[in-house]
Amino acid sequence: MKIWLEALTGKQSLLMHHLGTKLEEEGHEIFITTRPYSIDRSNSNLDRLGRNYTSIGKYGGAKLMNKLIEGSKRIIELATLIDKLKPELLISFPSPDAFRTAFGLGIKSIQINDSPHSIAPGKLTISLSNALVYSDAIDSSEFEKLGKTKHFTFHGVDEVLWIKNFIPNEAVLNKLGIEKNRYLVVRCEESKAGYFQRLYPEFTPGDTIVTQIVDDLETQNIDLKIVAFPRYPEQEEQLIAKNVIIPSRSVDTLSLFYFAKAVITGGGTMGREAALLGTPTLYTFPLELPVSYFVSNLGFPLIHCPNHNKILEEIIKLIKSPKMDEEKRQVLIDQIETPYIGLQKAISDLGNDL
Repeated sequence: MKIWLEALTGKQSLLMHHLGTKLEEEGHEIFITTRPYSIDRSNSNLDRLGRNYTSIGKYGGAKLMNKLIEGSKRIIELATLIDKLKPELLISFPSPDAFRTAFGLGIKSIQINDSPHSIAPGKLTISLSNALVYSDAIDSSEFEKLGKTKHFTFHGVDEVLWIKNFIPNEAVLNKLGIEKNRYLVVRCEESKAGYFQRLYPEFTPGDTIVTQIVDDLETQNIDLKIVAFPRYPEQEEQLIAKNVIIPSRSVDTLSLFYFAKAVITGGGTMGREAALLGTPTLYTFPLELPVSYFVSNLGFPLIHCPNHNKILEEIIKLIKSPKMDEEKRQVLIDQIETPYIGLQKAISDLGNDL
């Protein structure tokens, strides 16, 4: 079967690459479409992994009008490509462009989603999907509010798919000029995302609290280097003025997390990745994330601190925390299912319709 995979972010590119590998092992033919997303690393991740892809369209930014126009343009470009390639199935996160194209061309689709808080993409895509795959840590009612389709769950989180058999490599440390256990990794928040602007209307799209975190850490005379990952050009410009290391392109972030003293992130994905690798991690995401609580409840070192006024205090505690015991980590990792389990259920259910 020919299967179309869509990846719009760095996390999605990792997920689709590894799902693609498993699907290819089962004899399926796959191809991936992407969209340049500001300075996020969806395309460069795939380059680093040696995965071919087709990049189409561009990110609309924070303004609703721009999102609408660029999304509409991209649907036209996707329709031309997909009509030519004629896949039998789409597998994607909630990409309105991809699901509208698949629906319009009569192509079956399966959605993978761990973000019911992203209301607009969910409302635009779930009802167009033939199946929805998600962690059983998320209550089904959260998705039912957004649209109706068949549900298929797995007992785990997406990130385990690429962490389960991961072997860390110290080469990334040499590339960035840092030493094991002598640096922090920080990741900026999605300040242009619709959910973020809804929760923080006073926050200027493109800004980041990471600059304040860096300044606060300097006042504490903490002798650790800082490796920063901005999401947008505006965030990068603010961080360039600080004494931080900003990788110029996609790097082996998993190894970077594994050897770090601690990780601080404004999002959910990197927080779960780092914690699953046993590194003490704090995430400032403004909402409770069921998939992140799933990870912390298993015993992985993941702390939620949405209160910006308490972040410095929590970071100081974090860097004094030991790394998780490796043997215990491996035992726990082996107990967690990957989204491929749910995907197999969904594909099997579609059966003769494909």
